[in-house]
Amino acid sequence: MLCNVVVLSFIFHPKVYALPSAPATDPHSIFDHLKQVSEKYRVDTAYIFYRLNFRHAPLAVAMANLDSLSVIATEIGDLSLQCSVFDMRADYYSVNHGFNKISTAYYQKAIDFAIYNGMTLQTGIALNNKAVYFFIYKQYVAACECFLESDDKFREIGYAHVPKIHMYLLHSVNFYYALGEYDIARSTLEEALKYVPDNKTFNRDKINIINTLALTYRNNKQYTSSLYYFNQALQIAITSRDTVWVGIVKGNIGSVYFLQGNYSKALPYIYSDYNTSVTHGEPVNGAMALLRLIKISIDEKNLLLAAKRLDTVQSLIKGSREDVLGLMVDYYDLRSQLFEQLNRPALALYSHKMYEMEKDSLIKRNNIAAVERITLRYETDKHAAQLSKVKADEKIQSVKIYAIIAVLLLLMVISILLYNRQRLKDKKDKELLIAEKRVVDEQLKSADIALHGFTENIRQKNLLIENFKAEIEKLNKQSAGDTHAGNLEKLLQAHIMTDENWNDFKKLFSNVYPGFFVNLSKGYPQLSAADTRLLALVKLGLNNAEMANMLGITVEGIKKAKQRLRKKINIDAINDIGNFSDI
Repeated sequence: MLCNVVVLSFIFHPKVYALPSAPATDPHSIFDHLKQVSEKYRVDTAYIFYRLNFRHAPLAVAMANLDSLSVIATEIGDLSLQCSVFDMRADYYSVNHGFNKISTAYYQKAIDFAIYNGMTLQTGIALNNKAVYFFIYKQYVAACECFLESDDKFREIGYAHVPKIHMYLLHSVNFYYALGEYDIARSTLEEALKYVPDNKTFNRDKINIINTLALTYRNNKQYTSSLYYFNQALQIAITSRDTVWVGIVKGNIGSVYFLQGNYSKALPYIYSDYNTSVTHGEPVNGAMALLRLIKISIDEKNLLLAAKRLDTVQSLIKGSREDVLGLMVDYYDLRSQLFEQLNRPALALYSHKMYEMEKDSLIKRNNIAAVERITLRYETDKHAAQLSKVKADEKIQSVKIYAIIAVLLLLMVISILLYNRQRLKDKKDKELLIAEKRVVDEQLKSADIALHGFTENIRQKNLLIENFKAEIEKLNKQSAGDTHAGNLEKLLQAHIMTDENWNDFKKLFSNVYPGFFVNLSKGYPQLSAADTRLLALVKLGLNNAEMANMLGITVEGIKKAKQRLRKKINIDAINDIGNFSDI
């Protein structure tokens, strides 16, 4: 038995604005008013008025109006509306000419336009529309590719951010359901159900999704789950007072009981389904319900009623443009059973032959469908593999990026640690230098004090020497006390700077004036030891008399020594010696 599933394509629930009707020869009179429509509802409103006014209009009229719509979309800068015009053109040729190259080209133009303008949402919608087109005309592989690409775009945006996403998912559900891929259809339905707006306007969509979900369980013979979802759909339909859906869902509940062989429970639901179908102009669905009633009549030996209902089935499906091959198989099978029980072997044999012929056709079609399912499964797996590779590449790229970031952070931490270490080292070095300078300063201070004491000591000795000299001169004049005078002379010589004293003096002097003697030696290698001693005494600021007493020579000797020294070092005044020596 075929299932009662409602195929919905391009069903929207926009806030429709009342645009004025107009003669078809005036292309601007209808679509001009779209300028006042909110951008949010503009595309849906335009599509509805295209369907109402131009979908079945003559080619020239339809294209002229769509040309005007394209101009308006360009004038107001609505890229989504411009993109939708390509879809409307494609739809027009499809509805009026079936599967054709022009429709295919226009659907692709819509996709290319959306991609060129960076419109991910519109790209997904255009791909979905093209997929439905391919599905309607049984181009299953092409339809599968478009559905998969469309879903990629919607996932890229995020289902929650795609308006009417449940409807686009339903389109792919219809595709997978028709091909018997019930598991894929079910998982897609469960996803679609999450995004149906909680609004009475969308109750029909919710009923359709839940009803189809129940059908996937019924077709897998999971009758308990199937009845659970059918009853959910029925409650929403009853609450919404939707008599059409009440009839459809009741028929589906009846089909479950029928398949279980529980005819007493099945009959009320099947009768309701049949009456609703006939009332609302659904002859194929009515024929499906009637075939179930015929099966029950035959099993219950109500053969005359079964024969009457068989004639009604034939009238219902005669001339139908829908796929009724499965119904014809059931029709001839029941007809064969009926005539066998009525003992009419000729009609029974003819009916059985027709049953076998229709069954063979159904088997061939199912075999083709099976091959197509394998192909589609291959396409799906290939797409999933490509998607996994892209995700893997993205993951690898992410890992690389994270690794680079980690290395940079590590380098930064190392740099900070090295900087802090160097800063601490510099701080310690600075503190060490300060300590060393403090020690040197203390040593220099001590040396300066020692040299000052030494110099003062020299001055004291000079006074003593002067006294000794005066005493010696006095004694010499008196020509007496030669022994005493000799002792004084020896004492005088003891205070004159000897080599040993000079070495001690030099050490103290170098502590206070480091580099003095080295610089003299380097700058003036021609200087003698006596010259060096003289310069050191000059540096200390001693006068000629003091220097004469220290060196054991006369004042005139000091003056002459200074004169010779000026020539050696080429300076004008001996008093400049201290500055000259950088001391």
